[in-house]
Amino acid sequence: MIGYIAGALTTIAFAPQLIKALTTKSTKDVSLLMLFCSTSGMALWLFHGIQVKDSAIIAANSVSVILAASLLGLKIKNDCAGLVFEFSEKLRGSENKSASLRK
Repeated sequence: MIGYIAGALTTIAFAPQLIKALTTKSTKDVSLLMLFCSTSGMALWLFHGIQVKDSAIIAANSVSVILAASLLGLKIKNDCAGLVFEFSEKLRGSENKSASLRK
């Protein structure tokens, strides 16, 4: 019973952050490294739970991996989209400068 309670508490810990990221459409205040480590750790716990056939570990980490991976996906999408946009703007700016220098 303690395993299920602990699993439920650690699982719902990611829910508020995911809900906030979905409603605000912002993940700038969320650490990419923390999300990567947490998602990886939870996936490994899930794998371990499957190996030892522990339903509490499997249940908790199945949901946790889904929540954490969703937040990680949003973070990567938001960060990469911003980086690509910034890079394309810089590229356009340098093309405009070189074109004006040729005139």
